[in-house]
Amino acid sequence: METLDRRVRRTRNQLGDALRELITEKPYEAITIQEISDRADVNRATFYLHYGSKDELLAQNLREIFDELVIQIEARAEGKPPWESMVHAQALFEHLDEHFGLYQAVLGQHGVGYVMHQILAYITTHEERLLRDYLGNAAAPVIPIPILARHVAGSIFALASWWVENNRPYPPETMAHFLLQLCYGVGTLVTPEN
Repeated sequence: METLDRRVRRTRNQLGDALRELITEKPYEAITIQEISDRADVNRATFYLHYGSKDELLAQNLREIFDELVIQIEARAEGKPPWESMVHAQALFEHLDEHFGLYQAVLGQHGVGYVMHQILAYITTHEERLLRDYLGNAAAPVIPIPILARHVAGSIFALASWWVENNRPYPPETMAHFLLQLCYGVGTLVTPEN
């Protein structure tokens, strides 16, 4: 059974790698399942054993990338919430920068609606957990936590999309400052030093 699990993981990794490569070479909507299968060196039927569509494959790959990002952020943040440290926001923009080709295809002008909703849902869930952990048993906030989390997720998504569409006009640290100011009112409206 362990061998099968390794094979499944290997096949899924091959399919994910193939899609990420293709997505940097041509528009997402033009990529076919046959091309993904060929690039991954598996047959089309194997693709459908693992995924129902290329959107599902991309969403799963993004969730895995986001999980890795969350682990990195939590390790660097040392328990501080996003509004007390720039670590969260800066790690996000460094991550976007590192995987720029992928995010340019997904978040850019020709991004995919299904995938965008998956991204927003993921960020919202993460932000809601952070807010609940931080607030603990404190009095309930004036605005319900699910609404606050979705607001922050929407802001993160909007800034990330804008940054990618405009070819990273500011460094990740500057974008982190902007995000903290817009979402949490942290800092001033003075331009941060680069």
